[in-house]
Amino acid sequence: MTAAGPEELAGEAGFAVIDVETTGFSPGRDRIVELAVVLVGVDGREQGAFATLLDPGCDPGPTHVHGITPGQLVGAPTFDEVQPYLAALLSGRVVVGHNVARFDLAFVREECRRTGGDALVVGEVPLVDTMTVGRDRLGLYGRAKLVDCCDHFGITWEDHHSALGDARATASLCAAMRGTIGDSSLGIPDLLVRAQAIRWPGADPGRRVVARPRA
Repeated sequence: MTAAGPEELAGEAGFAVIDVETTGFSPGRDRIVELAVVLVGVDGREQGAFATLLDPGCDPGPTHVHGITPGQLVGAPTFDEVQPYLAALLSGRVVVGHNVARFDLAFVREECRRTGGDALVVGEVPLVDTMTVGRDRLGLYGRAKLVDCCDHFGITWEDHHSALGDARATASLCAAMRGTIGDSSLGIPDLLVRAQAIRWPGADPGRRVVARPRA
């Protein structure tokens, strides 16, 4: 699958599944070191994907968790360089993630604040949080981590704790939840309409990518 370009997909109804790897757990203190977005159509099929390492301007943190070393970040773009492209990918789409509001978009919001960017109006974006669905609709409660929810549906994936690997697993999880619970029950039709009403400022198809080396 080649990286999706917003020049082809911008404004198209669907979902943008996002995942980040970070230097720690605090959005106010820690930074994003890897970002991935998987674009999914209304039919649940992947349309394209974007992933890049990001230079956080500091040590990458728990290498034993995300596998990213300082040497791999040499030459990587900074968040402000990819922010307009990220806005283009998310524009018009329902944003999906696992613990997306409290983690992934919280980090994105803080990165925008640091750079003074206004392209990502993340508080207004329609969301599907697969962790919340797992807890509230599937009764997983304390077992609602991504791996637990995927195990519930028999979903397996490679590259745990890589942004792209986790984003693709979350995309599969969202599709399974839609199939089990139903779009109407999840409020998907309304979310899609609301997402189409949002056009994010500053969206730009230009991008510079430094991909994670394959193990």
